[in-house]
Amino acid sequence: MNKAINITSLIGIILQSFSSLLFLVFLVFSITGAMDANFTTTVNGETTVHSAEAAQHVFSVGFLVIFIVAIFSIIFGIIGMMKKKTNTIASGVFYIIGAILSLNMITFISWLVCGILLIKKRQNKSIKDNKTHLVD
Repeated sequence: MNKAINITSLIGIILQSFSSLLFLVFLVFSITGAMDANFTTTVNGETTVHSAEAAQHVFSVGFLVIFIVAIFSIIFGIIGMMKKKTNTIASGVFYIIGAILSLNMITFISWLVCGILLIKKRQNKSIKDNKTHLVD
């Protein structure tokens, strides 16, 4: 079971790192103006065309927020991986928080599975400990 947790954890970290780099590239492109497109909004049937500067600002702020959330997700995943041997419940909680913050479906599933397995592993260990104490 430890191999499954290690493998799914690494898969999640690698994919989340790749998606964070992708968001960083989009952020750089939007800040430098490489994505120079006007965008339109339609409210009550009236179409309004916004300037390129407004579009650049909207995309820059949007990609910055997405990039920061992705970085926090990676941090929670790495902390969960490091705490796996010392505190399995805390590690499971960190994996679940990282999965919720993750913007990648495969990372979400893999870290959610890691978190559930670690929490379940700890509960099974405490049940076995209680049974051995009752026998003694």
